[in-house]
Amino acid sequence: MYTDYDDVPRNPIMYGLITLVCGVAGTVIVFLLPDLSAAAAVLGAIGLALGGYAISVANRSPASNRVKYMAIAGAGIMTSVIAFMFGFVNFLA
Repeated sequence: MYTDYDDVPRNPIMYGLITLVCGVAGTVIVFLLPDLSAAAAVLGAIGLALGGYAISVANRSPASNRVKYMAIAGAGIMTSVIAFMFGFVNFLA
């Protein structure tokens, strides 16, 4: 029987890299351009939402590099948390 769980995307690193780019861009924006804190918070939120999916996709990947894919997604989640938290607080202040 075929389920959605068995449907593994061909390139799981793409989701991790997008998450990492959102997180790093948001973190850079929040510390270098404090006037754009709302944009940093939005990038952080996108990175967090996509990061959860990226970890899931990397974990289901049959490739031998799945630990590297999960590490990239994890780094993206961590930077997205920083961007979201600092961006949201700076936006409210």
